[in-house]
Amino acid sequence: MVKRDSPVPLYLQLKQLLVERISAGEWEPGNKLPTEEQLQDQYDLSRTTVRLALKELEFEGKISRQQGRGTFVAKPKISHSPDPHFNLTAYLEQEGMRPSWQVLSKRWVKSKAELAERLEIAAGTPVFQLRRLRLADEEPIGYHVAHVIPSLGAAVNQDRLDQGGSLDYLHGPGLLDQSYANRTIEAVLASKEVAKLIPVEEGSPLLMIRRLVMDGDGQAAEDLQAVYRGDRFQYRVRQWPRPEERMSVSQKVR
Repeated sequence: MVKRDSPVPLYLQLKQLLVERISAGEWEPGNKLPTEEQLQDQYDLSRTTVRLALKELEFEGKISRQQGRGTFVAKPKISHSPDPHFNLTAYLEQEGMRPSWQVLSKRWVKSKAELAERLEIAAGTPVFQLRRLRLADEEPIGYHVAHVIPSLGAAVNQDRLDQGGSLDYLHGPGLLDQSYANRTIEAVLASKEVAKLIPVEEGSPLLMIRRLVMDGDGQAAEDLQAVYRGDRFQYRVRQWPRPEERMSVSQKVR
């Protein structure tokens, strides 16, 4: 129970108690938690205190609160990283989940001004567009829209649109050798269209990743805009210190 003589605020004590019960397996992902009123009675706390604890847990992604349904233990977040040796497909398999794609559409479209500028082509130039859902155990977790420059249209492998990593559909000897990608990451809100596809409630927080793949000559090859569910996805970045910084760290350790 909570300790009223402790310097730790009551809502933080309650939060920790709930985390311990979740970690112990008393409630598994997808299980419904007791109502606010039940938690008030069980721990003899005010509604404000209970709501603060639940708000903290929701912010940290440990629970999800669904209007009209209640509060549920959230599924563990799926991690991704820009590290080339750590792709999302491999991670999902490592975690015992089955990665797959659902192709929504594949077609040639005329490039609009913003896209044409990113791909360094003239506006209106036809580009190959690929729209897909990223699935984990058949559950949609992300929505991808990729555009490929016209000179690589013949390199699109139609048999791999629903397989492998996000770039495995571009196939050809040495096609992406020495290639690299520029990424931007930002938080966005789910539009009505995306909310139906993933699915989440309209206005829910999403993580948007914009990736521009450049070939070995520095020419743009593919532009990708992907959004992932904020309640199921996190982006992990590993920062390596410079050699001189590593030296100073090792010296400090000694």
